[in-house]
Amino acid sequence: MLCQASQGSDRCRRGSAGYPSPVEFIFTALMVLVVVASVWFSAYVVYRLYSDN
Repeated sequence: MLCQASQGSDRCRRGSAGYPSPVEFIFTALMVLVVVASVWFSAYVVYRLYSDN
């Protein structure tokens, strides 16, 4: 599909059904995994700091 200025930038970026591209889905999933891992690790560090007393 050739992108034209009259179609708008959002229509040119997405597929025909309006779903995100697979690359966008993969990077979003990776970002969510990084956030979950960061929250888990910070909670684990706080737990270890207070449980060593």
